[in-house]
Amino acid sequence: MTCAATTRLRAFWGATKPVLLPCAGFLLFFSAYTLIAGYVGGLPVFLPAWRLEIPLLLYLFFYFRWITRPSRWRSVIAALPIFLAYVVFDAYHVLFGRLLRVIEVTELPEMFMVMPLLNKILLVFAVGVPMGIFMRAVQWRRFRPILWGAVPLLALLVAVEGLPSFFIAGFERLLKPIHWMSESEQAQLNGRLGMALYNEARRINSLEKTIAYRGDIRYLSAFDDAVEVVKDVKLKHNVHLIVLESFLDPNLLRNAHYSRNPAHPEFEAFFKGKAGLSISPVFGGSTAQAEFEVLCGVPAMRELAGIEFDVFTGAKTLCLSNVLDQAGYHTMATNAFYPDFFNATKAYEGLGFENIYYPSEYAPVGGSYFRTGDVTDEFFMFDGDLFSQNLAFVSDWIRQNPGKPLLNYIMTVYGHTPHLINLQKRPKVVDISGMGKLPDDQLERAVNQFYYRTEVLAAYVKGLVRIDPHSIIILVSDHLPSLTYGPNTYQELHYLDNSPDAIHLNRVYIIENGRPVRFETIHHYDIPRIILGYLTQDKVRHTLALKNENQKNEADLREQYLTVMAHAMDGKPIFSRFGYRKALAD
Repeated sequence: MTCAATTRLRAFWGATKPVLLPCAGFLLFFSAYTLIAGYVGGLPVFLPAWRLEIPLLLYLFFYFRWITRPSRWRSVIAALPIFLAYVVFDAYHVLFGRLLRVIEVTELPEMFMVMPLLNKILLVFAVGVPMGIFMRAVQWRRFRPILWGAVPLLALLVAVEGLPSFFIAGFERLLKPIHWMSESEQAQLNGRLGMALYNEARRINSLEKTIAYRGDIRYLSAFDDAVEVVKDVKLKHNVHLIVLESFLDPNLLRNAHYSRNPAHPEFEAFFKGKAGLSISPVFGGSTAQAEFEVLCGVPAMRELAGIEFDVFTGAKTLCLSNVLDQAGYHTMATNAFYPDFFNATKAYEGLGFENIYYPSEYAPVGGSYFRTGDVTDEFFMFDGDLFSQNLAFVSDWIRQNPGKPLLNYIMTVYGHTPHLINLQKRPKVVDISGMGKLPDDQLERAVNQFYYRTEVLAAYVKGLVRIDPHSIIILVSDHLPSLTYGPNTYQELHYLDNSPDAIHLNRVYIIENGRPVRFETIHHYDIPRIILGYLTQDKVRHTLALKNENQKNEADLREQYLTVMAHAMDGKPIFSRFGYRKALAD
């Protein structure tokens, strides 16, 4: 090499060294971090995502270095917001087993509300300190560099929010194929930030297309037909549908050992091995997603919102409670937590509930038939207090309204993370061993809660059978609790022998005419069809009908989902036949 070439090379290295070395260190650090995160339950290493993710990260790192004050810690400070974003993605995956979406930022107030005080303090500290350090280091007086440096980022965001079809087409051409069966694989191949932007663009694009589904004749006619069939049934049966918050059956943790059976003897004796399994759309949180499936009969696909209920406007849509309401049922929803948590009130109105009840402590205006009772040291309303008041209310209602059928829907809240239990009222009755490398206080509390919850559930179900023997009663867990270590705890303790997608399998109990019956594994979105089958056909036929419905392909389910959501987000009448007749009759 000539002296001139050597000189030029040294000059080039001297000019680029201040940039190349920090960037190399940045990529090395993030490679190590994502490798470690993948081993502890986070998303996988990001190195395959070199088409968009790595250039985007390098741009952000370089931009943040450019706008912060020169110092020996400049590179560390510039990396803080990016590292924090990655930690959030991985923590979300550890706790909930899925990839965070941009729209789910709207869920933060609800998540923050149900956190224990210590967790709230730690969260504010963990987010506030690094962001405070970064914001203090920004040279705010250098307005032009800040503005011009942000142009590529703003252009990307404009493409996602304003030109979603253009962004999706470019993303799918440039990046690796999207494998919808594995969100972890999506994040590995196309990046955490890249997939977040892509999912947001898909959501906006789907929103623009929903108007075409508001007149979907196929599903409008099917909805009308379902109403007419239920209307024509001579002897109408009541429906009691109870969604149980984080109802984990400890006996499904094969490697855990207990000092006694965690299920109460009365509960065990009643169901006698008839417990079934239902696939929830979520793990560890987002109860409203499970509610959506249980009440609407379609998968919660998160195409239009991170939580479907969040975009309900109160407009009527094609769901079970609307079918029953239009067929002459009295429909009532009881929710044991705060009004409008996950936009519940508007969602319940759109679903077709005539009466919506919350605890009188949380909703003093409007009237309610129940109170939370003593929540000392537990925060969340105990199932026994809720069920006893509901049983008394339903008993009086049935007596005062002979011949009027009823949909009695309940959403419980006891058992929510962190599984607080008042040991004065509910002493510890079950010891757990065999937890291996992941001892979990939350699991121990959840196991003892299960004992007391099954005790009051047995009493409640027997009470319903006594006052309403010819009815259908369904108890279903919304999702498994995340506990302390998310899916790792379930894998360590061999939940359902670590079968595929085990963390989405939840207990379901079905009682028809006073007797428990067991189905093969179902989805939460099969429950409306089970109910409608019971109300309109004999058991053999509706079991077969359920199997036929399960043969629907993904395109059919998506079309039905978009039709349901299009009407939920619209203020116009949806009923193509009977709705107009009802309006004229009124």
